[in-house]
Amino acid sequence: MVNDVIEANVIIKCAQMILKFSLWIALTVLYYLALKNCFLKEGRSKHKLLLISVLTCPFVIYLASMALVNIPELWLPSFSEEKQISIQMSVFYVLSSVFVTFVYLGLILICEKLVEKWLQVERRHILIFIYMMFNTVFILSARGGFNRLDPSDPNIGLMFDIVAILIMFFATWLFHHLVIREIPRLAHVDVNVNWRIFTLPPAFFAVLSSLTTYLGSRYGRFLKGKTFLILYGFTTIILFLFIWAFYVIIKNISATNEIKTLSVEVMEALAHTIDAKDEYTRGHSVRVAKYSRMLAEKMELPAEQCESVYYMGLLHDIGKIGVPNEIINSPTKLTDEEYDVIKTHPGIGFDILAEMKSHPELSIGARWHHERFDGGGYPDHKTNEEIPLEARIIAVADSYDAMTSNRSYRKYMPQEKVRSEIEKNAGKQFEPDVAETMLGVIDSDVDYVLHE
Repeated sequence: MVNDVIEANVIIKCAQMILKFSLWIALTVLYYLALKNCFLKEGRSKHKLLLISVLTCPFVIYLASMALVNIPELWLPSFSEEKQISIQMSVFYVLSSVFVTFVYLGLILICEKLVEKWLQVERRHILIFIYMMFNTVFILSARGGFNRLDPSDPNIGLMFDIVAILIMFFATWLFHHLVIREIPRLAHVDVNVNWRIFTLPPAFFAVLSSLTTYLGSRYGRFLKGKTFLILYGFTTIILFLFIWAFYVIIKNISATNEIKTLSVEVMEALAHTIDAKDEYTRGHSVRVAKYSRMLAEKMELPAEQCESVYYMGLLHDIGKIGVPNEIINSPTKLTDEEYDVIKTHPGIGFDILAEMKSHPELSIGARWHHERFDGGGYPDHKTNEEIPLEARIIAVADSYDAMTSNRSYRKYMPQEKVRSEIEKNAGKQFEPDVAETMLGVIDSDVDYVLHE
């Protein structure tokens, strides 16, 4: 009877190892699909991507790091049973587990760098998110060494093995259903992810894996069924909590991006509404916003600042809502009184946008886009660096679009004339560095595409 139980237990153990190996392969395939959906560009080899996925998959990293946990045993002479359970040996294995953990994290970072280089990834935070997520789930699902903590009762061991198989199947399905299918949403978002938080779970469970491997091999016979159940149940709960956490994170990132997209669409619609007051300036605000972002990117400003200057450009003329239509659409040259009314629109725009408590910086472009570098602008006659950089950029983009667009009194200017005006006014009307960047853009626009 006992032999039958032992034989059945061995069969289940073999089945468990096969299924766990299948789980590792399944996670590698899912890892490949996640990379493919986010980073496989046209013309890139799928076979190369598959090779990258295999070489850098969590399975390979796990085996490489866990193999090192046995290296210290090669350096040790044979100890008696009493010495093997001594405090010195326990401390030694704890230190070796910590060492393996650092090696494991080092391999993660090295492989992540290699993947980034091989895939030529532009949005690195998405890659790091995917990589850390897979390593975390892999370590949790592997539960290193727990299967070696055999209870004294073979029947209990048999029950635990069957439960482990069912849990692995369910965890893999849940991971695919909740997480993998949602990952492609990240490929089209601009929201940065704080990836550092994902280094903690793999680090913790790498230590746990090493320690339980040692405990299982040395003291497995001393552990009772209840102790084993607590350890196994703890990591199982944590596994499902992390899968759910990854799902919530992806959903929140996608929702944040959708809100951001909606906000941009609302601002663009408002910009079109403002420009519609003047039949000759339709599309002006959107073009100024695009030119402003282009200049900011050419000046290598941070991505957040480039986006911010785009939003400021969209709403820089919002103050024209308070200017009468007959003045804006005047077919003749404006009188001094009418020009004074036009000059109120920066102040009106500032008052409107300053009420936006969540994004008060949007008022910067509205108020100071008509300031001049030499102090001859309005409304505050600021000079040089007193004018915010975003406003200095929008000022150049605004003037460029004015010169390259049709007006009631003239057609758009030739490119040579536009270039000459910007070059002549660098250091006077325009910030020299921004003007120089605009000249570079003009010189690269050989076919004069950038005009209305």
